[in-house]
Amino acid sequence: MARKPLFSRPDGTYLKKVDPFMRFFPYIMKGRNESAVYFKQPIDITNLRAYLNEKNRAAAASGHGAKSTLFHAILAAMIQTVVERPQVNRFVIGRRVYQRNRISCAFVIKSEFRDDANEEIAIMKFYPNDTLETISARIREETQKIREASRQNNKKRHGAVNWFNYLMNLPRIILRGFVKFLGFLDYHGWLPGWVVDVDPMHTSIFISNLGSLQVDAPFHHLYEWGTTSVFMTIGVAAKAPAVMPDGTIGIREYVNVALTLDERISDGYYFSKSIKRFQHLLENPAELEKPAKPGKS
Repeated sequence: MARKPLFSRPDGTYLKKVDPFMRFFPYIMKGRNESAVYFKQPIDITNLRAYLNEKNRAAAASGHGAKSTLFHAILAAMIQTVVERPQVNRFVIGRRVYQRNRISCAFVIKSEFRDDANEEIAIMKFYPNDTLETISARIREETQKIREASRQNNKKRHGAVNWFNYLMNLPRIILRGFVKFLGFLDYHGWLPGWVVDVDPMHTSIFISNLGSLQVDAPFHHLYEWGTTSVFMTIGVAAKAPAVMPDGTIGIREYVNVALTLDERISDGYYFSKSIKRFQHLLENPAELEKPAKPGKS
């Protein structure tokens, strides 16, 4: 096994041979929001809803298998898309393009459905052989663990959020210098791995599920801090009339998914094909039960 360079990033590999035009992009578009492109894709979830209902009834009857939700299915489709379309899992930092060496996702978990309840941020790693079943089981386990810990101690927060209890007690001048120092380390690829692992802004994707709040999906900005190149929001499901293949009018159920992407990691053609693949998986949900075939980066 080749020895990893001493000062290489813990979360990615520098792409020295990427197209020169892509390598030049970070010098003319220096920030993620300056480089952001926006996609909103309506997804027909009629078949998916029926599939999940049948799957969950079978799991309840047999006592085996995890209950799967719409959020679990959307996340599973996104993970499979990233495995098959790995350029989606790139990032830009320090004017360089990197291929991320892991698949990770951050999302917010409300400890309880109350206005004053804490919001915790979960960070989970995923693998090429993950399926809807394995993802559903792990998310439910992680959510239960976080909510149980929050109920037992509502002052202690989960993961990186807990550090803010200490950091925000520092004087502003020290806190500002500390954040600037961490940014300097990140720019040069020297940020320690343990910091990267607990920071939700160093994940492949940040997801916000607003459907549970009964609102549609807005476009969210990308964070200049960190390396997250994809922010996805999920809207509320709603029924609407649609023209069926035989020309008749039927009622279908749709959900809007809004994606904000860093343009510097790939091109529009690659992004559009990736989104179409994501849509196909959700509209043909049986494919979510099969491990993805890794694509070329």
